[in-house]
Amino acid sequence: MSDDEVTPIHESLNRPILMMGGERNLVLMLAILAGMFIFSLAKLWAAAIGIVLWVIGQWALSRAAAYDPQLSKTGARLMKYRRFYPSRATPYAKIREIKI
Repeated sequence: MSDDEVTPIHESLNRPILMMGGERNLVLMLAILAGMFIFSLAKLWAAAIGIVLWVIGQWALSRAAAYDPQLSKTGARLMKYRRFYPSRATPYAKIREIKI
């Protein structure tokens, strides 16, 4: 293979799947939840709660997607990390096994 050959990679393969500015799965779950308030309860106060929930939730999801488009996938892993890892640079430190 020579250096002048280029393999094209379509941009849509690398772009995150967003809908209305937020992560697609979370936006659809928010729409279902807001729709349950608006249509299922059939009360004026429930419709108001559903609309407020939709507006605030959509704003929050679009802000989260602007920060990290895959936050729902990476956020859970991030929460598992500790805030501080103490150094153990001594020959007498406990031997820890790595589980793969």
